[in-house]
Amino acid sequence: MIKPVAPTLMDRFLAGVAPNFATRRYHARLSLNYMGQYAGARSNRAALKAWRTHPGSADSDTLGDLPALRSRSRDLGRNNPIATGARQTSKSNVVGSGLRVRSKLNPKLLGMSPEAAELWERKSETLFDLWAQSKLCDITLTQNFYELQGLVFSAVFESGDTFVLRRTPKRPNAVVPLALNVIEADRVATPSELEGEYLIRDGVRIDEDGAPVAYIVLNEHPGERQTYTVNGFTEIPAFGKKSGEQMVLHIFERMRPGLNRGIPALAPVIEILKQLDRYSEAELMKAVVSSFFTVFLKTSGDDGFAGATSGLPGMGANDVTMGPGTIVDIGTDEEIQTAQPANTANFDPFFQSVVRQIGVALSIPFELLMMHFTASYSASRASLEMAAQFFRDRRTWLVRNFCAPVYEWFLTDAINAGLIDAPGFFNDPVKRAAWLGAQWIGPARIILDPLKEWKAETEAVNLGARTIEQVIIERGGDDFEQTTAQRAREHTARAAAKLEPEVLAPSGMGSRVNEDIEQKGDGTDKPKPKKAEKKQ
Repeated sequence: MIKPVAPTLMDRFLAGVAPNFATRRYHARLSLNYMGQYAGARSNRAALKAWRTHPGSADSDTLGDLPALRSRSRDLGRNNPIATGARQTSKSNVVGSGLRVRSKLNPKLLGMSPEAAELWERKSETLFDLWAQSKLCDITLTQNFYELQGLVFSAVFESGDTFVLRRTPKRPNAVVPLALNVIEADRVATPSELEGEYLIRDGVRIDEDGAPVAYIVLNEHPGERQTYTVNGFTEIPAFGKKSGEQMVLHIFERMRPGLNRGIPALAPVIEILKQLDRYSEAELMKAVVSSFFTVFLKTSGDDGFAGATSGLPGMGANDVTMGPGTIVDIGTDEEIQTAQPANTANFDPFFQSVVRQIGVALSIPFELLMMHFTASYSASRASLEMAAQFFRDRRTWLVRNFCAPVYEWFLTDAINAGLIDAPGFFNDPVKRAAWLGAQWIGPARIILDPLKEWKAETEAVNLGARTIEQVIIERGGDDFEQTTAQRAREHTARAAAKLEPEVLAPSGMGSRVNEDIEQKGDGTDKPKPKKAEKKQ
């Protein structure tokens, strides 16, 4: 191990006169003593000479670029098909029609019987679903909780982060006095009068440990029209002063230690998407122009076709319009010069190659990003399995940062309102975590071969690796109890019509039980007597 370089007499003298210069001088000498061996850090190679980087902190490398990244990401989301498809594909597979909660208590830890725990779970799920289905859960009365999940996911995808405020408006028909206020990323910013404060990072006030203390929310969106301007800002504490309850959810993915704002998902591919967009537009225009059949007619005077185009609205004297079957008059001394564009027969392979790179950056396979399944079953299945891992990770992230905290807010208000009884919820953190135990079930995965997939689900249920409730919710998004009750009614009707046996085969024993029923009868007919064996 190389020992650090000891400061010289000159170093100590400069430290007293010019400390900043002395520090840079000392570190320069130190770097010579610790020369690394990574080729990627060399500056004397031809490929790396012009590559200048700055070792900044997470915030200094990010915060200054966020306004441009957000606006360009949103523009691509509005006008670029690939960006729009990537957002919608991710949203559909992560959120779908909404993540549904299933309460999962630990009866032994809470000192409850399994029957009492099940009753509590069903009651809490019913109350939460009543609140979540109503638009009263949205402060703007526009979306229910399941739709807000999609809004939050899309906002983070395009803007990098978003904020959810805990509001308690007085609404007479609400299950609990809880409403969510989703704030766009641009509204959390540092006002001009607070700029320069070290502990405020783009609207996020932090403490000495880097933990959020408060969020500064502008009373208007920075991009709002002047006619709707409402000046000023409001500083909202991150946690309640008396209760310590979380009051604001800052939903983003921290990519580096010390990063206080989120980065849009399209940030690494913004330039590629824009260049590919321009390339596609040029190719489209070339195809349109090439499809026109235009006749150019030379005339010796002004009594030909020249007067036919004069006076058309929006056309100047020298404007020429091409189109299918168009006849354009030109003068005797004029001739047509056309530019022959280069042959772009390789447009589609090049386009697909670039889209594959975009898919890698967004963790979405090419087949799913382009909705183009032409490969073999094994290749398509492998792509979907890789995508399923990414979507499962994003779903877990959304649950931890948005769904689970909102569920905790709801239970807190429901317990305070006397709708639910949960002893120890407020004074025992272990029991509080036990009462909050829940599972969130999302949309079903894409199925390439339904028969194989359903057989696999059946085996998983028989082995105990999955529950029928999980299968019902993931495959159709339906409620287990409602589906079971409907299935019971259907079975009763079909059994009465002798279309099904009165006793269905248990799971995993269907073939054996059905054989017994065929041999013994279904209970409505008398068993047939066996024929006597003939003596030989």
